[in-house]
Amino acid sequence: MERWTDRVVLVTGASSGIGRSIVAELSKYPLKIVAFARRIVLLQELADELQSSAAKIYPVQCDLTRESDILKAFEWIETTVGEGVSVLVNNAGILTTSKLLDGQTEDWRNMFDLNVLAATICCREAFKSMQKHGIDDGHIININSTAGHSLLPYPGQKVYNATKTALTFLTEGFRHEIAHARLKIKVTSLSPGRVISATESDEKNTKPVLSMKPENVASMVIVALTTPPDIVIAELTVLSVGETIQSYPPPMI
Repeated sequence: MERWTDRVVLVTGASSGIGRSIVAELSKYPLKIVAFARRIVLLQELADELQSSAAKIYPVQCDLTRESDILKAFEWIETTVGEGVSVLVNNAGILTTSKLLDGQTEDWRNMFDLNVLAATICCREAFKSMQKHGIDDGHIININSTAGHSLLPYPGQKVYNATKTALTFLTEGFRHEIAHARLKIKVTSLSPGRVISATESDEKNTKPVLSMKPENVASMVIVALTTPPDIVIAELTVLSVGETIQSYPPPMI
């Protein structure tokens, strides 16, 4: 991680879950971590909690479903931190159960706005920042899902499935365009299987399921960031032991 010392690392969706764990893991290193999320109170609590860490944490309120918010937040990095973004960890995402047969259009739109459009806009703006500041060794990490590589068997999760599949192709698309431009910026898709939520971890007497802790996903971000300069992990799929990429539903009859 020495190569990233004192450089700007941006993490979206940083106020809870995987994003919070990623910030906590990164804070072990002397980085400038910019944390985006809607809930500024939770971001500030995280920054206070990590005050004695090796990193400097910058909490920034940003509604990632609004392009204007994203652009203003990147402008804030430019004017306040005064440096370009060297690493982007696109983590923000949402899963809303909403069936294709009778689901709500608003639910579908929210998932596409956050899981697809926001991630794409952040990739674009991070790339612009890298170009402006002459950062030719940057790294973009999109937190994807096994849902981006296989069909979820559960009713109501097909639109989420579609958004993560879109992210899979967009990540490869960014990698293709960067290679075509003869640049050395790395692009990684990190696809965990089932990750336990904060709510689930607090519940007792629930039926045990195969799921990993958010900290496990965070540790894989470090793995991607510590590859040699001439190597990129294009796709890193991480499962709990016993879990499979393709989920299988119970018998229908």
